[in-house]
Amino acid sequence: MILVWGVPLAPAIVYFNWAESLFSSQHEWLQALVTGLVLSSSFVVYTLSLLIFSSLLQFILHLRIDEKTVVPLASFKTIRWAFCGQILRSTQPFLQHLVPSFLATTYFRISGAKIGKNTQINSVRLNDPCLIRIDDDCVVGGGAIFNGHLVEKGQMVFAPIHMKTGSLVGARSTVQPGVIIEENAVVATNALIPKYRTIPAGEVWGGLPAVMIRDSSSREDL
Repeated sequence: MILVWGVPLAPAIVYFNWAESLFSSQHEWLQALVTGLVLSSSFVVYTLSLLIFSSLLQFILHLRIDEKTVVPLASFKTIRWAFCGQILRSTQPFLQHLVPSFLATTYFRISGAKIGKNTQINSVRLNDPCLIRIDDDCVVGGGAIFNGHLVEKGQMVFAPIHMKTGSLVGARSTVQPGVIIEENAVVATNALIPKYRTIPAGEVWGGLPAVMIRDSSSREDL
């Protein structure tokens, strides 16, 4: 964490020293105002630097997995996954200020997620970017949680999640490993999709655990 949080501070410190040198005033309150603005803008520089550095680290370390994979807990893949998870968690408090935006979407793409065009990501809880594929015209609701991993019988299981074109996951829903959400399917708010489930195209699922509510492509009142 010294590395993850510390390295991005360098450009922020350089910016702070440069910006503060441009403005000076003998008036105490005016100087305090200038210093405050320079500090806050330096924090923005730090946030962007942290996101770039964090996503690049995950790009280097992330697992390349296209299908369900089971490995021992004490394995190199598990260690790589753990490092990426910690890097992501350390960045989420900063990332939340940029969700939803193209910056957050770009962050997840660099970190390993495959995200299509015109897709809106309203959550920072895509916990395993390298195990997530979201096609075009999808929506991930605020606070939704995607988990592409689990531990079973002393083994680490990685299973990709796939949202297909036009699908929607409602706010605060949880999507477990191996879930496939077919075209134009809808996961209602606060739903829990158990592991390895497939939600057929056009269906609406909700509940805990989620079950089919209706067979419809309508998204009204969700």
